[in-house]
Amino acid sequence: MATMDNFTSLSSFTAEIFLAGFIILLLAASFFRKNRESGMGFAYAAGIFGIVGTLLFELQGWTADNNAVYLFYGMLRNDSLAHLFKLLCLLSSLLLLVFSLVSRETNRRFDNTAEYVLLILSATFGMMLMASSENLLMMYLSLEFLSLTSYMLTGFTDRDAKTSEAAVKYLLYGGIASGVMLYGLSLLYGITGALDYASMREFFAGHEVSGIILHISIIMVMAGMGFKIASFPFHSWCPDVYEGAMTPFTAFLSVGSKAAGFAIIIRFFSQIFGLETTTKLGHTFDWQTTIAVLSACSMTFGNLAALQQKNIKRLLAYSSIAHAGYILMAVACRSQLGVTSAFFYLSVYFLMNFGAFLVVIIISNELNSDMVSDYEGLVWKNRKGAFLAAMFAIYLFSLTGVPPFAGFIGKFYLLLSVLEKGRALYWLAGVAVLNTVISFYYYSRILRLMLLSRRLKGADLSEMQRGDYLPYSLMAGLAILTILFGIYWTPLYNFSRLAGMAMK
Repeated sequence: MATMDNFTSLSSFTAEIFLAGFIILLLAASFFRKNRESGMGFAYAAGIFGIVGTLLFELQGWTADNNAVYLFYGMLRNDSLAHLFKLLCLLSSLLLLVFSLVSRETNRRFDNTAEYVLLILSATFGMMLMASSENLLMMYLSLEFLSLTSYMLTGFTDRDAKTSEAAVKYLLYGGIASGVMLYGLSLLYGITGALDYASMREFFAGHEVSGIILHISIIMVMAGMGFKIASFPFHSWCPDVYEGAMTPFTAFLSVGSKAAGFAIIIRFFSQIFGLETTTKLGHTFDWQTTIAVLSACSMTFGNLAALQQKNIKRLLAYSSIAHAGYILMAVACRSQLGVTSAFFYLSVYFLMNFGAFLVVIIISNELNSDMVSDYEGLVWKNRKGAFLAAMFAIYLFSLTGVPPFAGFIGKFYLLLSVLEKGRALYWLAGVAVLNTVISFYYYSRILRLMLLSRRLKGADLSEMQRGDYLPYSLMAGLAILTILFGIYWTPLYNFSRLAGMAMK
């Protein structure tokens, strides 16, 4: 493993350099556009170009030998895990821009689109740094950078009281979580005398650490990370923000931001405390059991709270909390299969959750409402309604974990990683299966309204227009991939194995 100095590291930092330079260039260009409304198309096109360019640089810089490279004297680590999570975050940002382009909600609620796109690109830059962070300071700064841009994107428009309320709650909860996490990091630094993960791992491997200070520091760090992935009991912001924020950004929060949060969780625990091995820390603090308990609580609370939701965005918010619990199962396994399963599930969750939110965006464009009752009789309204109902059914079945959809395979590997650890985590697999049954109830409630009820409640849907080929093609593509990876998932699984191989 090579450690590079600042100048040498630039050659392996090309994707981030391109994105940072493009953000500055777009910011300068926005100052020269007098008519802000007329620049909407230009801003979205520029944002998409910036993300695609960064994606190409990231693919070009991915070496096939899977060797980890430490950049900037060990502040960042480039390996397969970093590259995979960067790709997932970049694709999430790309879909956010496309969703914003087709959503009437984003187009009519603010005028200066360039600022909106700049915030999205900045959030993407923060996520890329999070995926590579190998140092407590860099991890915290990148997480805060993403958080600050997320607060601004949540409350980007002040024309809706619900949106302003969501932004304030997000900021307050985030500020508290950030302060708690920072104090935990300071305690951890005081114990080890190091900031980089490698030195901390060496310290714990060579010293007997005991005392309540260690327990407090790890719990505080987990509180900050749990806030980012919206796991129980750090979830309070999630339903209000999902409901109040613009729907395209809500979809991004549920996938892109969550993926970046899991990247730092996996890297932090795997590289400091190790996989498949027992360090002396294991005798004083059982972080594996702690994460397993958080996993069980998150999936149980999320699914139970979703049962009574009448707003589709709040329902998907509580569903997101439950899915965070599912993925935490794999983290608790502290194994390469667990890391592989976590990324595999995040990949299929990317497909089915973005697809579900795209359906919500299209229906919201038509009905100007996000209530579950508006989906009643959707399949019987016209051809457009039948198409949307069919697409939504595919995504909901996959989110439930019903074969032959990708969500079933994702949960299968999550359960397999838990069962591989032996009897110690059998109880967690049982909780996951029980929660899958619970989730089927509220997902099937939507399916019953759409497919079985012939009452055409609410406004009629307009017919499909030729100019709307982009959202419907994207929706169909996500649905096809959701089905394809449920039948033939080997390529995606082999791709995901690279993430597990990076954590040794």
